[in-house]
Amino acid sequence: MIAKITRGKNPGDIGAYLHGPGKANEHTYTAAGQRVSGGVVVGSNIGAEGQTDPRWWAGELRKALNTRPEIKNPVWHASLRNTKEDRTLSNEQWADIGQSFAEDMGYAEHPWVMVRHGDDHVHIVVSRVDDVGEVWHARNDRRVAQTACTKLEKAYGLEAAPRRREQAKQPVLVERDKARFKTQQVASQREQKEREAHEATKKAAQRAKWRDASFPNPPTTRSSLSTAGKRTKKYTAPQIHPSRDEGYER
Repeated sequence: MIAKITRGKNPGDIGAYLHGPGKANEHTYTAAGQRVSGGVVVGSNIGAEGQTDPRWWAGELRKALNTRPEIKNPVWHASLRNTKEDRTLSNEQWADIGQSFAEDMGYAEHPWVMVRHGDDHVHIVVSRVDDVGEVWHARNDRRVAQTACTKLEKAYGLEAAPRRREQAKQPVLVERDKARFKTQQVASQREQKEREAHEATKKAAQRAKWRDASFPNPPTTRSSLSTAGKRTKKYTAPQIHPSRDEGYER
């Protein structure tokens, strides 16, 4: 059994599709031994069994929806289809399946109808808002529906339909992890560069401080200043008188 799930706003729209004669992929059901176009309600919790016109049951669902007009997409819709190898189930069996499915999904207290749309499948339409304004949030509805279908297959001896694997989302998770790691790596590199720049600025300031402490007075022409006030004498060579021969022998 395979479940396909959608959400919408107006129960009348899905009702017109389920009960209308259609223009393609014609759906029929058997009534009084005859094939009739459209669909028939085979299960519900609002007393809609046997209905072939959606206006009544869509109106009942709409009354519940109007208690919480702010809820987005309040109409929950699921189709349940058997495999080609399965036997054809009766309306009573589908009705029992509908009640069991409602209990497993968690909307049993919310207005719902099951429309038989062919020998092998049905459609379930649910108001996510009940008559007193309580909301069925349908969290993880696809995963829960798969579990419910597996349970029904075992209970009714139906073929096990292929299930969607949860691992299908793994590549997305891996890519997210890679992107997260790359972001963290870039942030770490940026912090390292900021620390290095801060250390370089700190060392430069320290060197400037040491230089100022070692040289309070910058070197100037100190030697020229110390000799500026002294007078220097001009050198005069000793004179020798020709009349004197002191120190020489004749």
